[in-house]
Amino acid sequence: MRLKGKYYKRLVFKFLQGEATPAEQRIVEQWMEQQTANKKFVESQKGLLLLTEPKQVNYDVDKAWGKLQQRIAATGESNNATNAESTVYRKRIFQIASISGIAAMLLLAIGWFGLLNNAVNEAGKTMLQVASNQTVVHDALLPDGTLVTVNTRSILNYPEQFDNDIREVSIFGEAFFEVHADALRPFVIHTSGLDIKVMGTSFNVKAYAGTGFVEVAVSTGRVLVYPSGIHPERGMMLHAGETATYSQTSGKLHKGVVDDLNFLSWKTGVLTFRETRLADVFKALEDKYETTFTIDNPDVLNERLTARFESETLDQVLETLALIFELKFESGDAEIIVH
Repeated sequence: MRLKGKYYKRLVFKFLQGEATPAEQRIVEQWMEQQTANKKFVESQKGLLLLTEPKQVNYDVDKAWGKLQQRIAATGESNNATNAESTVYRKRIFQIASISGIAAMLLLAIGWFGLLNNAVNEAGKTMLQVASNQTVVHDALLPDGTLVTVNTRSILNYPEQFDNDIREVSIFGEAFFEVHADALRPFVIHTSGLDIKVMGTSFNVKAYAGTGFVEVAVSTGRVLVYPSGIHPERGMMLHAGETATYSQTSGKLHKGVVDDLNFLSWKTGVLTFRETRLADVFKALEDKYETTFTIDNPDVLNERLTARFESETLDQVLETLALIFELKFESGDAEIIVH
């Protein structure tokens, strides 16, 4: 479920954390009653917050939640719990303790992804984590009001409270940031080898382990990118519509323009093709649906497609391609074979 406005996202988090005013509570309750999807979104966020240590607040969230569910049940709507298979979790992962002047760090091992960046960790600071599994994209609201959409197989680390002079986070994988403007506190994102500094803007960061590169694509505003350990003044400024690719092998930065219509398809759910070669179509499908295509006849890769897919499953997209180009698709052990 993707909310259309930042307003409701922020109200939902305030509601679940017991920080909403009575008027804001009524707004959230009314919004939930409008659509089942709205209610499911709030339920999923409640499940995430329950995984963290509950805050001591005067407002009884569970009591209010129970009353609201009773009201919804009275209208005949279903009150199923959040699907356990759609597990996205937000955990308090570690605190730093000083031992003989050395910071000791406890890392939470997460199955397929155990290495965490400690670039923003300081003695005594509590860190939080948002981790998305292989099927779920998760929206997170940071303490300063910044909104982050975390792609699948990705991890976002951030402090429970930002410092007075800087806001620092780290990302492993891919995420889209809508940074809350604060001229007095720059927002810095640490990746594996590249740092990004902003004041307030929106952009995409792609830094999956094992790829050998980090990509930044700016949607609005501007950002400053620079290799870790280099003074920001020696970095590269990017404006809306521009990209930067950082090679972790050579340490070089390359500036370009956003020419991929689908660089945010993982977030929007929309795939757009305009006279696009099938070679690029299959690449976009591989990125979005996390699969691999093997082509029997390379000639088909030069065919061109103009189409738009919005929230279709991979099977539905392949059915369309099969009809247009007279293709056949066969599922292998870890790939899809195109005949």
